[in-house]
Amino acid sequence: MKIKAYLSIVTLFLLSFAVAQSAAAQTRGPSASGKYQFSLEDGYTKYVEFSASTQADGTVAGDMFLSDEAKIADQDVDGTGDPTLSETYPGFYFKADFDGLTVEKNQAVMSGTIRDSSIKSFIGQRVLLTVEDNGTNSERPDTLTWGIYPPVVKQETPTDAEREVDTGAGTTWTTSDYERKDDPEVTYPKDPTITSQSFELTAYDFVEVARPAGDIQVNP
Repeated sequence: MKIKAYLSIVTLFLLSFAVAQSAAAQTRGPSASGKYQFSLEDGYTKYVEFSASTQADGTVAGDMFLSDEAKIADQDVDGTGDPTLSETYPGFYFKADFDGLTVEKNQAVMSGTIRDSSIKSFIGQRVLLTVEDNGTNSERPDTLTWGIYPPVVKQETPTDAEREVDTGAGTTWTTSDYERKDDPEVTYPKDPTITSQSFELTAYDFVEVARPAGDIQVNP
């Protein structure tokens, strides 16, 4: 009986190891994650928890949670376009699901859609979270920045009314620097949807964090 029990334990261990290896293989690729508490010049505590990883099929899975104790004014709460109409919140939070991830060295940009928030007008908007992993560098802590963007309403493609089939409508083209083999192709017209590739990493201005606690990890 002891021998059978031992063999059963070994079998279970091997099965669990195989499952773990299979799960790792499905998510192997660039990733970013972290739990980070910090403050800015306003002195209010902010907290972000996030995880994003590239799956085997090229899609991105992950989510984020961000909370901020700072007061915020949400403009035009009734949607009339009147900038004098606003509502002030004593802090806020939002949760988002990621669908995009771009990683370069120790920096990563994640894009997604806000699914839940204490400010209802945030729900459905796009969010970009950009992070920088500075390891154990005590002089330069991990840092980040984020932005919320309204969803883009795509317009109908204009066509020539005098042609039954307008072959030119919706035409796209790509361009790149012919003399540079490392210059990636760019497709025009560009998709206006905010994604992790909407802006170059050099375009982001990271915040100056104070009293940081936690860790940000970026894996190319």
